[in-house]
Amino acid sequence: MIQILACIVYVSSLVLAGAQGVFLFANPGAQTRLGSLDGAYAGTNIYAQMLAGPQADSLVPIGLSHRHGVSGSLFAGGVTVPTVPAYNLAYVQMVAWDSLLWGTDFAQVPIDQLGRTDIVQVYLTSGVFPDVTEAPRFTQPAIVPVPEPSTWALAALACGVALARRRKRHKSR
Repeated sequence: MIQILACIVYVSSLVLAGAQGVFLFANPGAQTRLGSLDGAYAGTNIYAQMLAGPQADSLVPIGLSHRHGVSGSLFAGGVTVPTVPAYNLAYVQMVAWDSLLWGTDFAQVPIDQLGRTDIVQVYLTSGVFPDVTEAPRFTQPAIVPVPEPSTWALAALACGVALARRRKRHKSR
């Protein structure tokens, strides 16, 4: 009986040795913020995408984008890194953006509208029990830019207020 069990464990380890690595899509300890490091925590309209690769300069989007919870935290389960096998280190970064402005598709977001965590290494596992799948340990949260109104928008608003005051003054005469 022990020999059969040992044989099963050996065969399964051979199968999993070529498997793609998995880590947790999460940002524990580095909750996403809005505008600045002191800004409000991201809410459910803020989406995130993981970037991963075998080297820090070869990060590509992996898996699907997911939305944050109400406190800037995100936990979306395991995500596979196609270019890095299990039981190896991968480089990972999380990017985040406002889906009300840019939608939920990462490819549609202008690069200057992305908040980014630092790039960290994470140990990939097979994602199969009894392996414990790890989340990246980011030290810098993603800070999603808060767009400021353009000069033209502010000028239009000022003109609108001036016209409204003039009209009100003209009616009172």
